[in-house]
Amino acid sequence: MIMSQRLVSVWAMLMMVSFFALTGCQEQASSAAVAVPEPAKVEATPSPAPAPAAVAPVKPAPVPAVTQTPAASANSPRIQIESPEHSFGVIGPETYNKHKFKFSNSGKGILKIDHVQSTCGCLVPELTKKEYAPGESGEIEVTFHAPSYAGPTSKHLYVISNDPVFPRFELVIKAIVEVKVVVDPNRIELYLNKDNAGMPKIKVKCLDNLPFAITSFTSNGQAISAEFDSRKKAVEHVLSPKVDISKLQELTAGVIQIGVDHPQAKQVMVSYTALPAFELRPPRIVLQNAEPGVAIKREVWIVNNYGQPFEIESIQSRSGYMKVLNQKKDKDNLGLEIEITPPKQEGPVRRYITDELNIKIKDGQTLTVRCSGWFKL
Repeated sequence: MIMSQRLVSVWAMLMMVSFFALTGCQEQASSAAVAVPEPAKVEATPSPAPAPAAVAPVKPAPVPAVTQTPAASANSPRIQIESPEHSFGVIGPETYNKHKFKFSNSGKGILKIDHVQSTCGCLVPELTKKEYAPGESGEIEVTFHAPSYAGPTSKHLYVISNDPVFPRFELVIKAIVEVKVVVDPNRIELYLNKDNAGMPKIKVKCLDNLPFAITSFTSNGQAISAEFDSRKKAVEHVLSPKVDISKLQELTAGVIQIGVDHPQAKQVMVSYTALPAFELRPPRIVLQNAEPGVAIKREVWIVNNYGQPFEIESIQSRSGYMKVLNQKKDKDNLGLEIEITPPKQEGPVRRYITDELNIKIKDGQTLTVRCSGWFKL
């Protein structure tokens, strides 16, 4: 009996232990399930960029690197110019200087040069032929005509070929122009009311003590002339120009060209201006949105630069649209009230209007008032 009670007690204890063990496991599992949070949304972090591979330093090439175009291939031609820039150094004005640009075809195709383009008339390129086999060399001869003014100068040429990398290869010509013969003065102001227009003497001299001769003397409209001995050589010449006043008042601005036979110079130039006897202010009338048949009035003054008495001999309109209504004096100057009547539109519609009013001064010059404008749409 006692043994049976003990067995029951042991069995009961085992059942309780099993129950508590099972309950503990369930609580542990339940608590574990509650403790695990939902996966958090984490923004993706960009992967670090791979470290760049080490690049060996590249030595600069003598020719600027150009990316090969899709048209280029292993069998393409390639123009290679030995020295694309040339300097003549110090040269004389108006001199002719020659240089040969040497080149070769370093590609594997036939190089075809279409032409050599010059940017000015002072460069004259010459090419013996236009097609060059791989490895073949050639020359471009350039003649450079130096300007007449002193100082540095540069010009450009372009070789146009079928080279897909350099289809327009640039060549450069440079020089410093140094004047060996100078003129004094090189700019002159003249006046119609002065004896010989106030023309000073002109000195022409060289800077290298090399004797030279005067070969020519010309001016615009031959308003200015001078006597000289083309056989006389000297390091300095003094000229006494003579002015034709009647020609000068027709051409009040121009250039005197003096030819010399110096090996480093061909000619020197002197610019001149003469104060005209009369000027128009303004010399031009501009009409905006003119209406056909509706007169417009403008005022133009004849400025008397020398204060001498004058009379108007005649006034004439080229197209008949302009006429002078009134005249008024202010000291030595004369004001003109001008009326412009745009023509009526007949036939095809005209957009613009032009006319000239020619005013002839008695025993003097002819002044022209120019008129231009457009009609109102």
